[in-house]
Amino acid sequence: MGLIAQTKTMFKSVLHWVARTRPYLFVVRDILPYARISWGHTRLTGKKYREGYKLLKPGHIILSTDEERISSFLTPGDLDHAAICVGVGSDYEIGEMTHLGYTQSLFFDICHTSDRVVILDCTDWDDEYKQRVIEKCRSLVGMQYDFQFEVGDTVLYCSELVFCCDIEKRLEMVFGDYILPEDIYKAKNVKVIWDSDA
Repeated sequence: MGLIAQTKTMFKSVLHWVARTRPYLFVVRDILPYARISWGHTRLTGKKYREGYKLLKPGHIILSTDEERISSFLTPGDLDHAAICVGVGSDYEIGEMTHLGYTQSLFFDICHTSDRVVILDCTDWDDEYKQRVIEKCRSLVGMQYDFQFEVGDTVLYCSELVFCCDIEKRLEMVFGDYILPEDIYKAKNVKVIWDSDA
């Protein structure tokens, strides 16, 4: 093992240890979700929200970002959050992982706190399979958030939720140590249904 590989391994070990300390959890759980570098509102308008809502369907993947939130600077790529549409006009429309755990949201909630929202459709998720993805997503009520960002099924972070619900792993994405929203966006078999920045 070369010096660079040893350094990377040691760095990962240190990060893994830090991610289990109380100060780290306090910052990531109680500060970062609320910390923004602007007092202003996010820039997605009500008109844009209505435009996107008309195109939203169950089984769609939703990516978003609040460009002024500190955590967005810590997440590689232009988009820093991922979620799944589980229904339109139903008891809740979006299943997502937030610092609070599995969160039952409305599409408005995503748009209201975002500068940009993208709706994606996986071309290899047919209607029957989308229903299975939705059922899996809805079954995660009570799931806790993964503050260590490790791929597994006992606790989840936002983009890992999409990976977990894709039971047969039909989404053709490439990822490294972490599953990023950007990895989902760049998957070979997704098409953009709507981009609020377009």
